Formats: sequence, structure tokens, C-alpha cells
Amino acid sequence: MAPRSPWRRALAVAALVLLGVTGCASGPTGPAPEPLPAAPDLLSRSAQTMATVRSAAVDVRVDPALTSVLVRSADGKLTSTGEATGTAVLSFGGSPVEYNFAVTRGSLYLKGPTGPAQRLPMALAAGIYDPTAVLDPRRGIAALLRAAGTPPPGAPAPTTEAREDVNGAPAYRVRTTVDPSAVSAVVPGVHATNLLVWVDKATSRLVKAQLDVPVDATRQGGPTAPATVTFADFDAPVTVTPPS
Repeated sequence: MAPRSPWRRALAVAALVLLGVTGCASGPTGPAPEPLPAAPDLLSRSAQTMATVRSAAVDVRVDPALTSVLVRSADGKLTSTGEATGTAVLSFGGSPVEYNFAVTRGSLYLKGPTGPAQRLPMALAAGIYDPTAVLDPRRGIAALLRAAGTPPPGAPAPTTEAREDVNGAPAYRVRTTVDPSAVSAVVPGVHATNLLVWVDKATSRLVKAQLDVPVDATRQGGPTAPATVTFADFDAPVTVTPPS
């Protein structure tokens, strides 16, 4: 058999090189994804961090299907010392009404669409919406996160589900189960047990939380709808001026 010509040998080498390149390209092209952190550790760190937060902007949204919850939405700035200012939409008799509110020196100032602002003791508001509880390290979000790390007996263990961006920053999404009493301490009238939280990757702050609330509180295992709280502007200065 006549020896192969040089150009045939060159073609064979080129074909082997192309096959090698193709084979390499079909394999992994980068490092393996970083494992997700353990949910109990994330919740514990977030509880410790949130207990030190001095102020935050809070946005509350309640699904329209949850007609038994008086607070439909709220947008405000809160401090850990019990001061707050913002707006809230409350539903009385099925009609939503927006109020301006301010909490300072132990009193609640509430102003509706008409008439002057009313000064009320905080005890009257605590059963509807108590903004002073949210950043309280003993009974607020920090306490809820501590409870979320140790679910009730028989409930599933907390699980880190995914990485997601919240307000443009990387966060870990954690699913867990909490005792209803821990929830109602932060959001009065809500007795949910299923909780999703988003913990900021860099700071361990809680940046978002979602409760799956039963549409009919008297039925077990019925449909649910979300109530969501989003946090931002941590430790920014807050000035509280009662409505005029």
C-alpha cells in the first residue's frame, strides 16, 4: 500500500484536533455551584442581625383574598425604639381606607382622608397593626426568625431552597414552619404557619418574608394566599412627625 500523502496526514491530524476541541467543549465549563448554606444557620444569623437593626423601611402587602385581615397594605419607616411613620390601608366593612400614621412617645397619631388627626393610645392599635413590634428584638422579626429555626414538633425542618435577588442583591430563600403565635405577634390577626424568608447573602439581614395565610381561618388544609413584607433602607435616619 502506498504511503499516505502529507496532505492526508495533515487532514487526519486536523480532524483529531477538532474532535478533541469538541469533546472538551461538551464538558463542564466552570466551577461547580457553591452549595446552599444550611437553613438553621441562615435563620440563626439573620435573627441575631435583625436584633441589632435600629431602623428600616417596611412595605406590607396582603392578598385581596384575605378579607379577614384588616390591614390591606402598609408602607412606612420604623425604629427599634418604637417610633414609626407612614401610611396604611385598613379595611372596615369591606371598604379600604388609607390612613397616615405616626407613632411617637407611646402614642399613635392616625389621620384618615377627612378630618383632623386623632391621638390614640398604642393599646388600641396593637390588635390591628402595631408597627412598634416589628423591630423589637424580643417580640418582632428577630423573635420570628428564632422561632422559624426550630419548627413545631412534627413540622418539616427548614430548607434553603434557592438563591434569588431581592432589590438587586443576592439572597437565600428559606422555607420553614412557625408557630402561629410567633406570627400573630408581628402581624396581628394572621395565624399562618408556612413561612418563606429571603436572607441577604452579604449581611444576613431579612430582606423579605412571605406568609401563606389560610383564606378561611376556620378551615384546615384549605386554600391560602400570601401576605408579604419587604425590608429596605436599614439603619437610615428616621424622623417622625405626627400628622397635623
